[in-house]
Amino acid sequence: MRRTLVVLGVLLVVGATAGTADAGSLRVRTDPDDSASKLDIRKVTTHLSSTTLYLRLGSWDRFRIRDMRETWGFALDTVGGHKMDRFVGIYPSPHGLKCDVGEGPHGVRPVGIRHATRPDRRSIACHLPRGWFGHIDRAVRFRAFIEDPVSPKTADSAPNNGLYRWI
Repeated sequence: MRRTLVVLGVLLVVGATAGTADAGSLRVRTDPDDSASKLDIRKVTTHLSSTTLYLRLGSWDRFRIRDMRETWGFALDTVGGHKMDRFVGIYPSPHGLKCDVGEGPHGVRPVGIRHATRPDRRSIACHLPRGWFGHIDRAVRFRAFIEDPVSPKTADSAPNNGLYRWI
């Protein structure tokens, strides 16, 4: 009986440690309130697992899907060639929010589309298959952005200058 309890205790400790290590790779970055847009970027959250790339953008204010005139997105340099080779666009559609992945200059070649989620009233998230990004490493350089074709003054980029490194 005592041996069984010891084995169970070791398994619980190992399981708890593995769960903590996986959760530790979630990265959250903040961006200042620096745009006239209601959807100004506040937080950029990323996580790369063995099967999924998780990308989440959060705004300073609450918003409804119908408030989204802008396209939210990510530009990624997945191969380290100092050129953005994958693009993720997040936008409303008649069937809800979508995450659209494209490759090549400005994402012209479609890779795939998935439904986006709303973790809360201030953010949108994409859960994308890791395979859509080729050989992707945690050291990916990227930026998040909001493009507003109607009013360029409301555009926002995170970080403001340069790129983030490490998903």
